[in-house]
Amino acid sequence: MQTECSAGAYEFPASCGRRVVARFDGGRMSSDGGVILVKQADDILGLSRRFAACFRDKRHPGFVEYRVEDLVRQRIMGLALGYEDLNDHDALRHDLIFGLASGRLSGGRANCAALAGKSTLNRLERSGQQADRYCRIIADHEALATLFVMLFMDQHERAPARIVLDVDATDDRIHGHQEGRAFHGYYGHNCYLPLYVFCGDHLLSATLRTADRDPRKEALADIRRIVEQIRSRWPRVRILVRGDSGFARDSLMTWCEDNHVDFLFGLAGNTRLYDRIASLSAEVRDEAATTGKAARGFASFDWITKDSWTRRRRVVAKAEWRHGNRYHRFIVTTLPQGMSDPRHLYEQIYCARGDMENRIKECQMDLFSDRTSSHTIRANQLRLWFSAAAYVLLTALQRLALGQTSLETATCGTIRARLLKIATRVTLSVRRIVLSMPDMFPCQHEFALAHARLRRLRQAI
Repeated sequence: MQTECSAGAYEFPASCGRRVVARFDGGRMSSDGGVILVKQADDILGLSRRFAACFRDKRHPGFVEYRVEDLVRQRIMGLALGYEDLNDHDALRHDLIFGLASGRLSGGRANCAALAGKSTLNRLERSGQQADRYCRIIADHEALATLFVMLFMDQHERAPARIVLDVDATDDRIHGHQEGRAFHGYYGHNCYLPLYVFCGDHLLSATLRTADRDPRKEALADIRRIVEQIRSRWPRVRILVRGDSGFARDSLMTWCEDNHVDFLFGLAGNTRLYDRIASLSAEVRDEAATTGKAARGFASFDWITKDSWTRRRRVVAKAEWRHGNRYHRFIVTTLPQGMSDPRHLYEQIYCARGDMENRIKECQMDLFSDRTSSHTIRANQLRLWFSAAAYVLLTALQRLALGQTSLETATCGTIRARLLKIATRVTLSVRRIVLSMPDMFPCQHEFALAHARLRRLRQAI
């Protein structure tokens, strides 16, 4: 006998002696109940408001349905909750939880939803340098670039004595015919090369670069801008710039030395450097052969290249032999001999830069910073900044509300999956909006603690 199914019902194998039927008829429900915590963090940080202030709105006021701040908040919240595509917003524009986060439960006109759809958000992202017939919201790229440094400094009650700026580039693979498309021999595909600057887990800069240009040479412009902006508020802070061997260029190092900025960069090995530590290498090799275990030694000396450097600089060498193979590494720095011994300088200070790669992975894998599928570089740069803003928002939530919890050191993707993705029923009445969440939600303690902390911070504003 044929099974009778109503429209929209999905039959599954029976379980526990009962039929299993699924329907999308739960009513006003959302899978993103935790967005209300993100909204609290956004209000405390002022991120959406300050991000929107970096746009010029040339639309006719009489025809505006969605403010720039509403559009910006909707896009950042969508990325934070895992919606990478603008197409997703054709459904999210009717989501009451997202509407609640934007303060809009219905549209201002009869034929408008509470939030914007994909076409409106697409016009926001594709705006050029001048307003035209279709794109009348213009992004100020200089203001957006400086905003992330301001947000970083605002999260400190007092100026730190010392900060470390980690700089690194990564590949952003592209598949279409975007502006600036070029093949990169090292990565083996067409890509962009965005340049990131972090201070710990704080994102200070995300600049989109084309693959046919060396981002390490252009790093000087970003480092100069960031250092000048930081010192305008914190004139006495000591700054250390840290990066791999690609940044050990004379122009960048000379600028750092002339502006009292310390640096610590990897240095590519060559025949002259290997000869310089030949005796140390022989001692380490003999030790490894004797003990049958890996052995390493360190040395520090002044060095200058034949042509590329304009002055002598301190180089620290690590000589290591392991399983009969040589693993020598070099770094160049302005840090003086008395500040730290060579081993500590390499193992504790330089190697710590590897954590930055985890931050870049969070931006790319959890917050979709590699979703640069627009045609123009300008539009893709704006997409990169939206992703960066979502990263700043989630790490601010973690910093403000999730300390001493199981999510204190979690990635953005883990925070989203465990704390923000909550099935929620929304009930509207004249006086209240009730959000009903599952009583078996496993992170209730973290949610309650985050709510209490964010509430205290909001009251203190």
